[in-house]
Amino acid sequence: MQQKLRERREKAALAEIERGLGALRTGRAVDACAVPGWVAEAVGRTWDLFTEPRETLPDDVPPARLDEWVEELLIAHGVTDRVLVASHLTIVPWLEMRVPAHGWMAQVREAVEEPWIFISGALDTIVVVTESEYFYEAHIGRDDRTEIGEADTTCRSASDAESTWELKDP
Repeated sequence: MQQKLRERREKAALAEIERGLGALRTGRAVDACAVPGWVAEAVGRTWDLFTEPRETLPDDVPPARLDEWVEELLIAHGVTDRVLVASHLTIVPWLEMRVPAHGWMAQVREAVEEPWIFISGALDTIVVVTESEYFYEAHIGRDDRTEIGEADTTCRSASDAESTWELKDP
């Protein structure tokens, strides 16, 4: 019963996120188990008190400046065009978007709660932007392997059937 209630709430939240993302969203998604393991490790490091952010921005800047800053970060680190954004939902944790060079972050900020977590379409770079006391912090992570083909992209579903990384329609 609790599972069904949570699933219903998450489906409603997903519909709201999809509406908010509008034309940015491609309609495809990625399961949590299909994202390489290094991504979870990189996200976990952002919560470590001893991990320094790559960049910071004062939290009292106007929203338009925050949006520009996030877009510039993603461009600088090659997270462009086809991008996965964290939905913070268990039913569909990663949503695919196609982002233009500029002018899209306000839409994401309104649709998806902070922290904003983006993964490149090649699954080799992650950018995590979170608000801390007095600052927005940007953490950047990269896959340590030289070839993305080496990434662990195999996972097991609830039925224990093997699947490989593949975008799916939610």
